[in-house]
Amino acid sequence: MLTPELWPVYGGIGNYVLQVIRNMPKDVEIEIVAPGIPGGPSGEDSAARDLTSFLPTNTMITYLGGELNSISRRAAFQLMCKDYVESAVRKGRFEVVHSANSVPDWLVNPRKLNVPLVSTVHTTIQGHYEALRTMGEKPSELATSERLVFLLGPVFSLAERTYYTNKRNYVTVSEWAKRQMAKEKHINASRIRVVQIGVDADVFNPEKKGHAREFYPSLMDIDQPKVLFLSRMATRKGIGLLLKAIPRILEKVDAHFVFAGAGKKPDFSIPNSNYTYLGHVAFDRPPYLYALSDIFVLPSLFENFPACILEAMASECAVVATRICGIPEMIRHEENGLMIPPNSVDDIAGAVVRLIDEDDLRKSINKRARMDVVDKFSWQTTASNTKQYYEDLIESQKRRGN
Repeated sequence: MLTPELWPVYGGIGNYVLQVIRNMPKDVEIEIVAPGIPGGPSGEDSAARDLTSFLPTNTMITYLGGELNSISRRAAFQLMCKDYVESAVRKGRFEVVHSANSVPDWLVNPRKLNVPLVSTVHTTIQGHYEALRTMGEKPSELATSERLVFLLGPVFSLAERTYYTNKRNYVTVSEWAKRQMAKEKHINASRIRVVQIGVDADVFNPEKKGHAREFYPSLMDIDQPKVLFLSRMATRKGIGLLLKAIPRILEKVDAHFVFAGAGKKPDFSIPNSNYTYLGHVAFDRPPYLYALSDIFVLPSLFENFPACILEAMASECAVVATRICGIPEMIRHEENGLMIPPNSVDDIAGAVVRLIDEDDLRKSINKRARMDVVDKFSWQTTASNTKQYYEDLIESQKRRGN
């Protein structure tokens, strides 16, 4: 399992890798190949020790290079991945190589491997670039990573095409992404397997509210409805749209807004008494934030199949999200959440006000949402389906070899 992000977990890729590995059937032996963490490639610091105790016994970790805090280090990591993977495959150590984007196997030549090469696609540069173009934001108003994509998007998209070829096999986490990949990258649909992500409904549980005071005592003492935004502080996540909607919401109802996630702190133009800014929160804290909140808002302009929505649903925190990409595969409007059109400040405000005003609707949505998550989305199912894909690819390769 090749991954550019492992620990600490800052985003969806790291969470995906850890959850798939932790829930993989025990007859699968896994080696994680990742960049080094603070303390060096040997990972002898407390973070590495904590991670080792967090992983199952059928897993080992190999660190290559250092943290990916520059373009040159990212390139070096890809080169080291190429040499390491091709050498290990020649020695017969792996039956499958699985790359958990963003493309740590870019330089690996599938034709040089005699084992299947699988890549999980969470998002694409081209899709991100096109979403940024529709926003109408000035480059100076974007997060640093988004500004880079916006300014160099055509170049990055062209380079991306060299990676997405019919020589690889792919996992996508939504039916929407499969259709998009087949169309955008001209990938044969038979090379794409949809394996939806899951959520741990024991961890993300409304009962966590009973323990939230230990971590967020000041939030627990707020008696207004609490509206949570928990995601990267990035333009495409719709943070700017939500900030514009807040004054309209406060004109009609009382509410307190909670902002959590990595990235640059936004410019707040609302009274301090109406919001709490937490910044990046530790990996184990989101369950308490969802449980103590009443409403979760994700007004994104580009997503695939965001785990944060499933986490909020499992926590019985009513979801407001845009009707884009793979989100309609999670949410049924007015049954287990509310969906709104993208790029609409009025619709964000209207949906939040409605959920605050209509207690019965919010409670009904919450109960239905948790039931749906428990029934349909689990990491055990994700890992089992991933293993099945490995087995299908291995069997297919054997037949071709015969």
